[in-house]
Amino acid sequence: MDILTQGLISYENGKFDYLRLYDVSLDYESEECVFTFLYPETIDEITSDERKEIEKFVKDNISLFSKIRIKFKKSFLDERLLKKEIIKFFTESYPAISSEFSQQQIFLKKENNNVEIELHLSKLVKDYFDNRFVKIKLLEFLGNNFLGNFEIVAVEDNNFEIPGEIAPIKYKLEAKKTSRYEVTPIKKLFGKDISPFPEQIKNNKKPKTSVILFGNISKIEIKSFTAKKGKMAGQEKKYATFLLNDGNSIECVYFSTKTNQPKLSALQENLCFLCLGDIKVGLSGKLTYYISSMTLAQLKTPPKENDDDEIVLKRQVVSIEDYYENRQENIFIKEPVYDEPIASRNIVVYDLETTGLDPETCEIIEIGAIKIEKGKITKKFSTFVKPITPIPESATKINHITNEMVENAPKIEDVIIDFYKFTKGCVISGYNNTDFDNKFLRKAYQKVNLSLENDNLDVMLIARSKHLKISNFKLSTVSTALGIDLTGAHRAYNDAFATAKVLLKLSEKV
Repeated sequence: MDILTQGLISYENGKFDYLRLYDVSLDYESEECVFTFLYPETIDEITSDERKEIEKFVKDNISLFSKIRIKFKKSFLDERLLKKEIIKFFTESYPAISSEFSQQQIFLKKENNNVEIELHLSKLVKDYFDNRFVKIKLLEFLGNNFLGNFEIVAVEDNNFEIPGEIAPIKYKLEAKKTSRYEVTPIKKLFGKDISPFPEQIKNNKKPKTSVILFGNISKIEIKSFTAKKGKMAGQEKKYATFLLNDGNSIECVYFSTKTNQPKLSALQENLCFLCLGDIKVGLSGKLTYYISSMTLAQLKTPPKENDDDEIVLKRQVVSIEDYYENRQENIFIKEPVYDEPIASRNIVVYDLETTGLDPETCEIIEIGAIKIEKGKITKKFSTFVKPITPIPESATKINHITNEMVENAPKIEDVIIDFYKFTKGCVISGYNNTDFDNKFLRKAYQKVNLSLENDNLDVMLIARSKHLKISNFKLSTVSTALGIDLTGAHRAYNDAFATAKVLLKLSEKV
């Protein structure tokens, strides 16, 4: 569940709790950000007044420079469509078994918004299905594309037995450090504040989002075009093209907002700028840097030329503590037995507190995590993080974290390396982490050129699959239903600990 959907659930006592964010797209020409929400087939339509109210909610909760447009898409739990999407999931995500799986092996039972999916699999395919967490990932896929409560059962069926063995797929975890160096920001030209640790242009040879680069600019051209669609249709808009050079060069383009057009005159030959943007294949067929933020800056430390492929091992700044549970041992109580992956894998359940909802513009200010090793809670990870910009009052009201509390905390560039090492080789898990925490985590990893490759378990999706008799699936509601204490909610470690307990409880074998 994304953060907007989560916000709508609590908005005016769940007035719009039936909505879920389906897609977000940005039209660069019209500078219009389009949010598409799913609504269930049991709802006839979204009224014009409801559309306006939801649009206002999005504008109030998402800080964007572009205009916002809201669209709605009805989620039909059609049997034919569901089977088609399940096949698509296997084809794209699990090619090793997709050729041995067809719609004839999918059996559906639907009652209102509850859908039971029974998959008939050969022994080899079922073993693969069980050992690769395919069930959890399929639940996540269906949850992102449909509005419904899904339950998946995999059945071994000899009628679909296949000869030979399935070729193993190797999973590789890579985390390479490309050259980064430090610059000193002087004055922001437009956009948001940028971390002063750019990477070298030469290391960006394929499309990539949220890239920080630095260099001097040349061959500047200010151009204009007439918008052909959107609310700006027919109006003239300006954009700038130039080369950014740090010893290697890349073509750049910046589509200016009306407010920023006067600032284009500040783009002068051979001035040095710190930039943030996305690298894409441009109209010329070459990699082009589409810039969203620029800050006048100067070089502080030159890039190193010999660390392109090294994993940087910084000193540890976060102390990892052992976890001891204070309880009276009782020989008459049997230790619980857990389903996979809890029974055989190491899991890190984590939670973040941030300065806001948008991972593009907001920052992590606290990380809390619990490590579960084969069903036993063993270690805890907890730290504040000092953000670049002050914590807004709106965030402090929710998580009670003040600027004074994080004043002496380590920076995210140091903390995130410790967290990466803490989670290495583990499945990561959280509550609604698929659509919120993981996005912030990926952004933090990008700052030090690490990548998020861990298998993922979203505890909220597991809770939904259990058909609990509860009014909603907030962490507090699920915790209460399972008899788990959630003291100190909206603090990272407390929420992570409660989520870990919920995960263990939901994974107990009956």
